[in-house]
Amino acid sequence: FDKAKKFSNDHPKVLLTINHSVWWKMLASAGYCSWLCMKVSQRSTADVVAMGRRIVGHFKHSQVAYSCLEDVQRELGMPIKRLQQDVVTRWNSTYYMMQSLVEQKRTLGAYAADFELPATLTANQWGILENMITLLAPFEQLTREISSAEASAAGVIPAVVALTQLLSRPSDTDRGVQTAKRTRSEEHTSEL
Repeated sequence: FDKAKKFSNDHPKVLLTINHSVWWKMLASAGYCSWLCMKVSQRSTADVVAMGRRIVGHFKHSQVAYSCLEDVQRELGMPIKRLQQDVVTRWNSTYYMMQSLVEQKRTLGAYAADFELPATLTANQWGILENMITLLAPFEQLTREISSAEASAAGVIPAVVALTQLLSRPSDTDRGVQTAKRTRSEEHTSEL
């Protein structure tokens, strides 16, 4: 992998002509990798994301509920923030939704003590949500980088290789997301 990284930094034009189809596969892969992680067979992860959607939907569809959430945020001295709704056409919106839920974990707990929510997350489910955010964060960062006007194959290919290595390493944050990580790693390795 180090040779590929050095070669891509030293010879970006040659690299584009040699493996044009591999480059496009890797670029497309980086753009959709988090979305694919969401399509995992691991039931616990899918259930946690679905519960998160119900919680966010509750506030999106009720101005009264959102107003109460704002009151709780003020009482706790937290910044007033809306929960992010995910959108089917944007893979990273699920990542942002999970991130907003974790940021508002304390607020949601206080809200649930006084008001009813359509779903509540257990400590284990919050852990899965936090681990999915940790797993998907590098993909979200790479997607932002490859979407910029300055992106080039010389920068993207080594980053994709680094992500492949990251996925293959066990981590303390793998609890509850091992299947997502393993599935994405296998798909990513086969694309290379």
